[in-house]
Amino acid sequence: MNAIALKGVERRLGRFVLGPLDLTVPCGAVLAFVGPNGAGKTTTLDLLMGMGKADRGEITVLGRAMPRDEVAIKSKVAYVSPDLNFTPWGSVGRALDFVRGFYPDWDQQRCDRLLKEFSVARKERIAALSFGARIKLSLVMALSRNAELLLLDEPTVGLDVNARLLLFREIRDFVKQQAKTEGRAVIISSHQLSDLEKLADHVAILNKGKLIASATMAELVERHAPMTLEEIFVSLITDKSAA
Repeated sequence: MNAIALKGVERRLGRFVLGPLDLTVPCGAVLAFVGPNGAGKTTTLDLLMGMGKADRGEITVLGRAMPRDEVAIKSKVAYVSPDLNFTPWGSVGRALDFVRGFYPDWDQQRCDRLLKEFSVARKERIAALSFGARIKLSLVMALSRNAELLLLDEPTVGLDVNARLLLFREIRDFVKQQAKTEGRAVIISSHQLSDLEKLADHVAILNKGKLIASATMAELVERHAPMTLEEIFVSLITDKSAA
C-alpha cells in the first residue's frame, strides 16, 4: 500500500495553479518535499488533510480516498504546520488534553517525555509562547500519537539546533517502528536541505505548482553527481525547461 497517491490533481487559487500532480509515496518512505516559497507545497499538504478540495484528480491517503474518507484518514495522519493555532485552549496542558481525547493512538508516556525534551511545560500559556515553542507544541501533539503518516510542513522553522536534532531522532524512531506495523511514512517540507539529504530516502521537488523531479534520494543524487541536494535543487528550479 502507498502512503499517498496523487493522480492528475489540480487546485486553482486565484492566479496560482497547482498541478496537475502525479505523485506516489510508498509506505516506509521519508519524503523530502521541497520547493521555493509559493511553489505549492503547503497547498498540497492541505489537500492531503482535506483542508481545501482539489478541482480535479484523485487523492488517496493510506489506501483511502480523500475527501470521501476524510475522517478515517485524519485518524491515521498527524499534521504539523506553522499555521496551526492552539491559542483558544489557553494553556499547553488544556490543548494537549483536548487533542488527546480525539485519538485512541495517543501515547501519554511519550507525550510527557517529549514535553520535557522540548522544554515545554503544561502550565505555560500558549499566547505567551515564542514562535519556536509553538512549533514544539505542534510537534509534541503529532509525535505523541502512533500515527501511520506524518505530514510535517516546515517543522524546523523557529527551532534551535538541539530541538532540530531531537525532531530528526524522533522521525527516525517513527520510521523504525514500521517493522511492527504495516509501514509508516513521513512527508517533510523544509528549506533545511542539508538535513533532508541525510534524513530522507525519497525526494519530490515542486516549482511554480509543477512537480519537476520525483525519485529516490539515491537516484537523484547519483543522476546529478557530484552535486549536493541543495545544488541539485537550485539547478532544477532555475532550469527554464523544467519550470
